[in-house]
Amino acid sequence: MSEKYYMLGVCGMGMAPLASFLKDGGADVQGFDDCPNIQLKTKLENCGIVFSPLHKIETDRKIIISTALKRRIGEIEKETGCNNISRRGECWSKICATRKLTAIVGSHGKSTVSALLAHCIIKNKKDSGYLVGAIPSNFPMHKYCQDGKPLISEIDESDGTIENFSPEVCVALNADLDHTDTYADTQKLEEMFERLFARTKKIVIYPENDAILARIAQRSKTPSRAVKAEGDFMQINRAMAKVAYEETFGEKLNNNVFDDFRGLMRRQEIICDTPKLRAIADYAHHPNEVMSFLNWFSEKFDGEKIILFQPHRYTRTRKFADDFAKILDSHATSNSHVLLLPVYPASEPFDPLGESDVISAKSMRIMLAKPEDFFKIITDKLNDKNTQKINVAIVGAGDFYFPAKEFFSTLK
Repeated sequence: MSEKYYMLGVCGMGMAPLASFLKDGGADVQGFDDCPNIQLKTKLENCGIVFSPLHKIETDRKIIISTALKRRIGEIEKETGCNNISRRGECWSKICATRKLTAIVGSHGKSTVSALLAHCIIKNKKDSGYLVGAIPSNFPMHKYCQDGKPLISEIDESDGTIENFSPEVCVALNADLDHTDTYADTQKLEEMFERLFARTKKIVIYPENDAILARIAQRSKTPSRAVKAEGDFMQINRAMAKVAYEETFGEKLNNNVFDDFRGLMRRQEIICDTPKLRAIADYAHHPNEVMSFLNWFSEKFDGEKIILFQPHRYTRTRKFADDFAKILDSHATSNSHVLLLPVYPASEPFDPLGESDVISAKSMRIMLAKPEDFFKIITDKLNDKNTQKINVAIVGAGDFYFPAKEFFSTLK
């Protein structure tokens, strides 16, 4: 008899490929999402996953919840009468435990490096599975594999479930403090990586210029390999993926293997390109990510620029307000305008000390805005006959991406 799962928050970026992987493995999977990504919902339904409201759940189903719902476990137990509830990472770790896991970890870059590896798996017809926590442009978010096979997956440290994973190969991309509600300071984050490296069975891979990861790797008894990763963030991601593939499969890759990689949704995604406007969306939400993306954006495109940033979570905004202000201010010039939306809180309770005005108060050149303000600015620019082509960046991990993409889709 197949296992029965109910995935709550099933259209989340980590939940959707997990649900599909379970379904491909023969499980009976149902799910619900109160704010579904329609593109993902369609993909899941095409995989045979049934959407059903929570109050109709069968009592013998195992409930899997997204990270955003971890504070509501008690409420869900009361509503369903079910106490068999697991977080996404707990469920995924049990699947990975019976396979040869190559874990992609770090505060940022995980989805891109995982997708680059998935691209190579498909291209080289490897008998391997993968899970990507974002939507690739030209292949699925997941590929199923049997027990004992190699499995490439990004592993999220945000909710602490990374402690359940013991990979064969650990690809540590960076050690930037990000989820301060889970890791209070850099020391706590470093201790997490120390434990992860100790549980790694074969080898740890890390960029040689990350001082924290280098220090941990040198102390660890697990063999490690430092990668000389130079250039912009895209070149670094490719260098890390190339070494990860070599260590996972024991074979070299051609230098041009990534030339036909077509990217991911919300990772340098061009969502509009007309004679008068180019709009690019990126998921960057940690200060180092935001800085890397905006440096790339500013150097790559000439002409007038409009940058809109939506901070993600009050805890992160409160912790890094000074960093965000400095980065955004450095990109606010006479020819580059910076707009700041209210924080996207995810599951967090309101915190006035973590709102966007804490960032804007630190710079006269950062303008607080609402979505309608942004749309009006763009419309006015396009209606101005003297406007040359403008470049727009939609930055952040919040929900504004979706109305922005819909808005830009109407422009021809």
